[in-house]
Amino acid sequence: MAPHEQPDGLTQQGITGLTPDRVTAILARIADPERRLAVHQQLFPDLLNLGTAENVLLYPRLKENVFDELPGIGEHDIRYPVPIYGTQQLRTDIAELLRPLFDSDLRKEDVFGTSGVSAALECLAFALKHGEVLETGDRVLLPAPFWPGFKWCFEQRPGLVCVAAPLTSKGSENFELTLEDLQRAYHAEKEPPKLLVLTNPNNPLGVNYPKDLLEKIYDWALKETQMHIISDEMYAHSQIRTSELPFVSALSLDAYRNDPAARERVHVTWGFAKDFGLSGFKAGVVISRSSVVQDVLTEKSGEPYSWFSPFDSLKHYVLGKLLETRKDGGSFALELMAEYRETLTDAFQSARAAFDRNKIKYVFHKGQNPAQFFWLDLRQYLKHEVPEIPWERGPHFPQNGNGEPAKPGDLRLPVLFSEINSAEEDLRKYIAENAHVQLLPGQAMSNVEPGYFRLCYTAFDKETVREAIDRIGQALASRGQR
Repeated sequence: MAPHEQPDGLTQQGITGLTPDRVTAILARIADPERRLAVHQQLFPDLLNLGTAENVLLYPRLKENVFDELPGIGEHDIRYPVPIYGTQQLRTDIAELLRPLFDSDLRKEDVFGTSGVSAALECLAFALKHGEVLETGDRVLLPAPFWPGFKWCFEQRPGLVCVAAPLTSKGSENFELTLEDLQRAYHAEKEPPKLLVLTNPNNPLGVNYPKDLLEKIYDWALKETQMHIISDEMYAHSQIRTSELPFVSALSLDAYRNDPAARERVHVTWGFAKDFGLSGFKAGVVISRSSVVQDVLTEKSGEPYSWFSPFDSLKHYVLGKLLETRKDGGSFALELMAEYRETLTDAFQSARAAFDRNKIKYVFHKGQNPAQFFWLDLRQYLKHEVPEIPWERGPHFPQNGNGEPAKPGDLRLPVLFSEINSAEEDLRKYIAENAHVQLLPGQAMSNVEPGYFRLCYTAFDKETVREAIDRIGQALASRGQR
């Protein structure tokens, strides 16, 4: 399916005239659980989707200073950008934007535009396969829980296999990454993993990894294994004011600074979707000094992957305006990121107060960073006396008591997540039916224990989110604890 197309039967107005079997077929074709939520929203528009990671907080400022000030589209704006992975000016502007937070030595020559961060991840996988670093069936090591999209980025077309490394060394309820967690999962595999993927700040936990921990992990991975490392840093600017642990980019670590060979094995992804709230623009970047990766993303390989994941002319048109806008002689984009810290803090505190008022548990410790998420601990509301949904049925329909399929229009219709067990699905469905809020289940993010859910508090304005949390609280109070 082409990136701009929707599954058959989907329109901006919703899904009409589809049988339950057709809806099932549509959902079954969607590998990404977050995309399934988006389709589900069109089926049931009265649901508020707080499961998909999006950010609307900066839209008013972007509209005022960028969107309303866009010049007319000129003839040069409708032509292919040269090069297709970003003009020199655009990549220079992106490097200048990221330099203060990522690495003062970041060069435009190491920045390559792609059609979103998911595309950047897939391009990296293909580039490393092209360079014979990876081959089909190789393992990708990921601390769990992790963003479910990693599976379709690495598995669906590149043919790699994702391996979860549960965070258990410091207690399964603390969700704290350790080197021991990674080493245990690495050595448990019959074939050693060839790729380590870290998300920093973490998704779904939002936390920044300490510099000393990152130094230990990179030192081990680069010296004692053959793994390449991808650091997904797309929430880098999503920092609240009270966070005591600063974000540290992989690009600034000392573990490989003086080792050119090791530097070739470290790659970073970032994009405009989360920090700038431009998820629909699908604009990401690969940052890599690897000659293998650079050759594949440019014309040097003869088959540049960037042509299949372009940083197209409309991205140049809008993002070029964003990056070139000046306010009081300085960069508007950098000023906006400074403002964003305050805006994000305000939204976080508003949502947190609502959770506390409703006595809803979440995983968060003083001084941590949440990025754009709350990792909810709803285990006490699980009911284990629920009908089992056979795994092989995938995202099919639950059976009513009489054994008949649920009827079209029934909110219980789609089982969205074949990845989760029946108790977690039952709770997800209960919240959707009674609070009219959609959350992302933890087991869809490879969390071992059921009952955790991710809520994105930046997906709507803070008043809407606060009202949604109140509805969740009322629904859970009515459900009762197990």
